[in-house]
Formats: sequence, structure tokens, C-alpha cells
Amino acid sequence: MWSYLGRRLIQVPLVLLVVSLMTFAITRATPGDPVTIMLGMQTSPEAAKAMREEFNLDRSLPEQYGLWIAKVLTGDLGRSMRLNDRVTTLIAERLPISLQLASAGMLFALLVSIPLGVIAALRRNSWIDYLCTGYTVLGFAVPNFGLALILIYVFSIRLDWLPITGIGSSEAEAGGFWKHYSPFIIPAIALGSLQTAMLTRLLRSSMIDVLSQDYMRTARAKGLLPANIVIIHALKNAMIPFVTMAAVQFGYMIGVQVTIEYIFAVPGMGSAVLNAVINRDFPVIQGFTLVIAVFFLVMNILADMMYALLDPRIRY
Repeated sequence: MWSYLGRRLIQVPLVLLVVSLMTFAITRATPGDPVTIMLGMQTSPEAAKAMREEFNLDRSLPEQYGLWIAKVLTGDLGRSMRLNDRVTTLIAERLPISLQLASAGMLFALLVSIPLGVIAALRRNSWIDYLCTGYTVLGFAVPNFGLALILIYVFSIRLDWLPITGIGSSEAEAGGFWKHYSPFIIPAIALGSLQTAMLTRLLRSSMIDVLSQDYMRTARAKGLLPANIVIIHALKNAMIPFVTMAAVQFGYMIGVQVTIEYIFAVPGMGSAVLNAVINRDFPVIQGFTLVIAVFFLVMNILADMMYALLDPRIRY
């Protein structure tokens, strides 16, 4: 198991190298001059030249990439061209907020998808199964921003139960438990709706496959309690592909919160990357993308490690 972990860790730098190359190439290939966007069309040639020299934009593309990677290896992701702040400082401010929002969305997805997937598999082809399947179809069909607007209208405007904004604000941090966590409820439901649908359908199909195995019939013949058969024997084995998908989706949610962050005024990673793309802020785009890739890789490695806990045979 440790050798397998070592091999996976060796692959991480190679993957990050490819990600850095692709990110650098895409940012340089997009139309628009960052200096002109930042300083305007009427700026003096001297000011534009000074800014290009400051951010190494006057050098060739291989030189720019080499200088950037050299700084990255020392832990320096550069400085924002627009905000004039260190990229590491921006990440330290925004990554915890994005992690909280993604964790809330994934928690909602797990709390809903696991019971629905198990019940749908146990009541296969019944009205309960059709109801659960219909819920997943709705989760695929309704986009998260559309669901967010519906939830805002119902629970914030009509019923006045939940706040629309407040994530990451100092008032919410100092306002106690409910004041801090209540702004996460609507964004978490909207963000986790697609993951709920995906995980429910995956767990249902995996449970149906496990329940048809020979060792499940043996467990019933031995007279084990139905709850023990479902939870210990069936669910534990059905969770292996479920864990993989949940880990991948959690890493994916860090980088796809743009619409949710925009609607709920959340100062997270997605909104920062969107603003950086609009303003051609190359250091922010490159630094944030690299951090999101690292987080995605870590989640995949943790999912592989979880296999050993669910199925001891994988340890060998």
C-alpha cells in the first residue's frame, strides 16, 4: 500500500507540470493585452513598458514560463497585476471560503444521495424507485443557478427564513453559530444538486449489482438480520465506486462555483478566477489553477486510500 502511495505521489509533479504548461499556453493564447486592459488605451508608452518589464511580459514565452516556474518552486506564485497583492495572499483568503462552500455542498449531496440510492435499490422498479429516479432527473435538468434563484425566492424573499449573502463576511463570523452557517444552506443545496443526482444514480446501480451477488444470498441463507446485510455486506462493497465519484466531484466543486459565488456574492476561488480571466490577470489565473489542480490530485489520492478501508483485499 505504501509503495502504491509512493508511485501516486511521484506522478503528482508530472501532472502539475502538464497543467502548468497548458494553463500558461492558454492564458497567452487568449486575445487581449493585459497591460492595455489594466492601464487603458491612453496610457503613456513608458508606463506600459515599465509594467511589461515588471511582469516579464517583454520576454519570450519560454523565458516567461521558466521564470514563473522558478518562482513557483520557491513557493512564490507571483503578484496580481490588477490587485497588486501576492497570489498566495489571495489564495489564503479565498481558498478556505471555497472549501467551506464545497464541503457544505458535498455534505448535502452525501446526506441525500446515500439514503435515496439505498432505498431505490432495495425497492427496485417500485413507485419509490421511480420517485427517487425522477428526483435525480430533476437534479440533472435544473442548472444550479436556476435552482439557486428559486430557493432565494422561496426561502429568502417569500418566507424570509434564510439570508441571501453573508458567506465570508466579518459580521457572519462574529454572529454565532446560526449567523455563520445559515448563509451556506441555500448555496450548498444549489451547488450540490447535480452531485446529489449523480451520486444517487451511481449508488443505486452499484447496490443493485451487489445485491445480486452470490455472497448476498449466502448471507440471507445464514439468517443474518436484513439491516446487517444491507449496511455491512451490501453498502460497504457498493461504496467503492461511490467514494471515487464523491472525491472527484468534491475536487471539481472547488473550481466550478463561479455562478453560485456570483449569485450569493461569495469571495471564493471561482469568482477570483473569473475576474482574473476578464482582466487577463495572468499570475492569478496560473496560480489559482495550479492550486485547484493540486487539490484535485490530493482528493483522488485520498479516494484511493479509502479503498483499503472499504475493501481489505485492495491493500495487497
